Amino acid sequence: MGKEPGEMSDKSLRLRAAARGDDGFFSTFVLRKISRTFTNVLVETPIKPNTVTAISILVGLLAAYIASTGQYLTSGIVFLFSLVLDCVDGEIARYKSEFSALGAWLDALADRVKEFAYVGALAYSTNEAQTWWLALALVILQTVRHLSDYNFVKLQDSYEEKRTTPTGERSGPRYWLKRVLNLPIGERWLLLATLPLLTSIIDSFQIIIIVGIFSFVYVVLARARRILTWPDKLVSAPFLLVQRDTVIPIRISGSKIAWTFPSALRGCELVALLIIPLEISPALHFLLVVSIALWHYTNLYDSLQGRPVRYGRAGLRVAGRISLCLLGYTLGLDSEIVTGLIIYLGLLIIIRGGHNVAKGAV
Repeated sequence: MGKEPGEMSDKSLRLRAAARGDDGFFSTFVLRKISRTFTNVLVETPIKPNTVTAISILVGLLAAYIASTGQYLTSGIVFLFSLVLDCVDGEIARYKSEFSALGAWLDALADRVKEFAYVGALAYSTNEAQTWWLALALVILQTVRHLSDYNFVKLQDSYEEKRTTPTGERSGPRYWLKRVLNLPIGERWLLLATLPLLTSIIDSFQIIIIVGIFSFVYVVLARARRILTWPDKLVSAPFLLVQRDTVIPIRISGSKIAWTFPSALRGCELVALLIIPLEISPALHFLLVVSIALWHYTNLYDSLQGRPVRYGRAGLRVAGRISLCLLGYTLGLDSEIVTGLIIYLGLLIIIRGGHNVAKGAV
């Protein structure tokens, strides 16, 4: 027996409400149109948001594998489909009000794992030294950018009254142009999926890096202008202190520019890893930078959630990680020590996530 029109209308409204209100242009007008089709069916089933997230990760990794073989059209489609699934899991969670610590942890790292894996796969498909260096630059740029984005928004809440953007202001050419210039995940993944079809991987990476730098500069300048309107005061910002990850007691106050400090520290560390003349394969060097970047993402998300950063010292801090790499270079055990560090950090990230879930962190 079919549903009454009123019921269908109510469901449609709930599905629209389940979508995020701050999506970019591509996500709003393309990805969400597709994801709602899947969500419309899946909300009638017992499937959990975390199940969809797990499937999304597997699909993203499948896309990376296909890209590594040079099948860029197929891999690009699969890659973007994993982003559609990423929209679906959030829509189901909001539609059913099913949120969990496991879901928050998976959602926090899933996109980064898929994106970095896809970048690495594209580099592997050509396996040229220049391609790997550009892939490393992409990971470092995105990590520094992301950390600054999240920390700015968090600090902004302490300086400004929370304000919800009216629906009427989320439309029009100017609004969407600004959203595109911010280079959100939809637009960024669209470039990763389509540029290899039009040009070489090296050129694709160079274009994305140039666009990414332009976007980053645009955003930083916009924020510099915005913080001029903030009151002259210091706020409490313990989430920034937690992200130092250094043995040196660097003091990070809640000043107007404090949101830039963790990003600067991460940039210095990741660039330092490129300067050390490690005699390892480009792929292993890439995995080293990615594992440390993901470690910092874990620190970021835990700190923003107000969780104590458990096992912080176990991550060896910046000095410990760099010292290990230098030791490997000195002893001629570059590959062995770097491989051990990658595996160690990967396991530690999983243990931290499991600990938060076990404790019921939200």
